[in-house]
Amino acid sequence: MNQIVEISVSDKKRWNNTVKSINNYDAFYLNEYVDAFMREDESNGVPVLLYYENGADRAINVVFKRDVVKDHHFDDKLTPDTYFDLITPYGYGDFIGEITDYATLNDVYSKYCMDNGYVCEFVHFELFNDYYQRYSGETETRTHNVVRNLESPMDEIWMTSIEFIMARWNAVMQRISFTLKKTFFEKLMSMNNAVMFHVRFEEKIISTELVIYRAENCYSHLGGADFEYFYTRANDVLKFEIIKWAKEKGLKNFALGGGYGADNRIFQYKMNRALHGIKDFYIGRKIFDKVAYQQLLRIRSKGNTEMEDRLINTGFFPAYRWKGDWKNSIYATPFMDATTSCRRHRIFKVSKRSEISKTFNMPVISGESRVVA
Repeated sequence: MNQIVEISVSDKKRWNNTVKSINNYDAFYLNEYVDAFMREDESNGVPVLLYYENGADRAINVVFKRDVVKDHHFDDKLTPDTYFDLITPYGYGDFIGEITDYATLNDVYSKYCMDNGYVCEFVHFELFNDYYQRYSGETETRTHNVVRNLESPMDEIWMTSIEFIMARWNAVMQRISFTLKKTFFEKLMSMNNAVMFHVRFEEKIISTELVIYRAENCYSHLGGADFEYFYTRANDVLKFEIIKWAKEKGLKNFALGGGYGADNRIFQYKMNRALHGIKDFYIGRKIFDKVAYQQLLRIRSKGNTEMEDRLINTGFFPAYRWKGDWKNSIYATPFMDATTSCRRHRIFKVSKRSEISKTFNMPVISGESRVVA
């Protein structure tokens, strides 16, 4: 009998045991990972693990369940626990496992969502999974990720990109700041699949990167550097040490993240480390309950047909969660969720005085930086 079972984030043991029963599961599905994001920002919603079984077919999916009534546009207009929309966690997601009958999986999932008041979903598809090709909703790729294959010799991996790095270094790294709480890192680092790398220079941490990994792949997840020490090229040292560590662990791929296109400087910086490793990143959306979706859109637009059309034309999904103003609607990106953009990597600044390894009691692999003339 085919069915989907929903596992609560509060049931950590059952959650992780279910995830680890799937071959080649990824760290983004683990309880500690999604719990950290839930506690960081309640607007992310409540994470749930979906376990699917149909004969020999077994699969999991992790989503954040968001109650629409908590959006301020629907204050006093809806009953709590009536309408929800779903979004995959920051990182990657979708159904992974041993699947032979995708049509049945999609049908069962759609019915399950209808029965549980899940109006629609927004998906960031797994990089190393082809479920997006079998997804029953709409999909597209507007951004790319850079993936460094780790099966080549170490000297070949590094020398294929070093000339490009030296030529373009001064035109590359434009930084943005993003603040995350200490408890977020503590929760994330409680996973066995997370490692923090540091570069020290003159007894200071000047560059750091958090890497999440599993059986075959590792991901550059969060990172940053002290602006004052960019001249040391500490980020190059950091990437070199991470690649070396990943090869020693027998990992096959290092996903550096993405950007908005070939002209984006951050994307160029990453691409220099994997000249032939550009991989399309797919996103998707699906409306399970078209009647409910239309009703929510009508409430959001206050019954004004013209406003409803404008909401749809922003390109945000779901349209009823559009949070921008009409003057800036030109910046809306099709398929971009109203609260979570397609951008894969956030950057946080490391304070000059921070001693991250001591503060968070996390595993450290340190590289010593040399000043480059």
